[in-house]
Amino acid sequence: MTVPGEKIALFIDGANLYATAKSLGFDIDYKRLLREFQSRGYLLRAFYYTAVVEDQEYSSIRPLIDWLDYNGYTVVTKATKEFVDQTGRRKVKGNMDIELAVNAMEIASHIDHMVLFSGDGDFRSLVEAVQRKGSGLLSPRRYRPSRRWLPTNCGDRLTFSLISPSCRQKSAATRASALIVRPASPGNRASIPRSFSNAARPHRAPRSAPAMKTNSTRTETRAHAGRRHPAGHLIDDDIGRDCPRCPRLVALRHDLREKQPAWHNAPVPSFGPVKGRLLIVGLAPGLQGANRTGRPFTGDYAGDLLYATLARFGFASGEYAARPDDGLRLVDTRITNAVRCVPPENKPAGEESKQCRYFLKATIAEMPNLAALVS
Repeated sequence: MTVPGEKIALFIDGANLYATAKSLGFDIDYKRLLREFQSRGYLLRAFYYTAVVEDQEYSSIRPLIDWLDYNGYTVVTKATKEFVDQTGRRKVKGNMDIELAVNAMEIASHIDHMVLFSGDGDFRSLVEAVQRKGSGLLSPRRYRPSRRWLPTNCGDRLTFSLISPSCRQKSAATRASALIVRPASPGNRASIPRSFSNAARPHRAPRSAPAMKTNSTRTETRAHAGRRHPAGHLIDDDIGRDCPRCPRLVALRHDLREKQPAWHNAPVPSFGPVKGRLLIVGLAPGLQGANRTGRPFTGDYAGDLLYATLARFGFASGEYAARPDDGLRLVDTRITNAVRCVPPENKPAGEESKQCRYFLKATIAEMPNLAALVS
C-alpha cells in the first residue's frame, strides 16, 4: 500500500470515524492509530475534525479533543449552529467539510498519500482534485459501496481489519472494504515548505493566543525550587487572586469582574485534604461553575456527576448543594485543575497549560500520601 519514506497525511472526520468504529464493535485507540501510520511511511499531519457545542458547561467530547491536541494530532473545530427547520423542529448543524477540503488541497502537492476517514460521499470532488495533484487516496470504509462515489480509477483493495487490530482498544470481529487510489504519475514533487519539512510526526497548529510575556515555567520552577516555605504552606497561597501569567486569561478575568462582581473570578484553589491519597485533575474551571463559586466542579452539571459519584464510593461526605459553603467534605481525596483560571469558551491554549503546569506539579508534590491520580 505504502512505501517506507513516502509522505502521508491523515484526515479524520471525527463523527464518521466514531460511528464506524461503534458499528464494528470496537473503540479507537488514537495513540496506536497514529503509531500505525507512522510505521507505514513519513507521517506529516494527522488532522481531526469535529464540531463542538460551545454553550454547554460540560462537553463529553472535550476530553478527547484536548488529549488529541496534546498528543500529536492537529485538531480542527468549529462551533455548531442551531436553527429551526420548516416543520418547527430544532436542529443542530456542524459540518466540517469545507475545513477538511481546504486543508487537503493545501497539503496535497506535498504528500504521496492522503488517508481520509469519512463516510461522506460529498468528498468525491475533493478526491478527484487530490488525484489531479498526483496524491494517492486511501479512504477506509465500513462497507463496500453499492454505487461508486469515488473515481473509477481506484487501485488495490484492502480491509479495515488490516488496520483495526493495531488501533482498537478491545477486540471484535471486524471487516470492511476500502479503496486506495494510486497517482497516475509521481507528479511534480516541489520542495516541502518549512511548515511541513520539520514534521517527523504531526504537530499542533499554531495557537492564536498572544505570546506569554512572563518567564518560562522551567525557569520559574528552578527559581521556586530554592525557596523555603514554612510548614503547612501550600502552592495555592502563592497563586493568590491576580496571577499575571496569561494575558488572555487576565483580560477575561477583569472583564468578568466588571460584569459579575459577585462571582469568584480568580484562580480556583484546590479542594480537599493535602494528605489525601487520590487526586482528581480537571482541565479548567467552568465559566458558571468553579469560576463563579470558587470551588472545583461546583455549580455545573459536571459537579453534579462528580460529587455524586465520590459520595457513592465513600470519597465524599455531607450534602452537595452546588455552593462552596454547603458543608461537603472530601474523604482522602483532593480536586484541582490543570489550568486554574477560566479560559474563553472553556478552551485553554497550550501555552496557558504550560504556564500553569508549575502549579500542578507543586500540587502533586505537596501531597505526601498520593497514590492515584485521575484526570
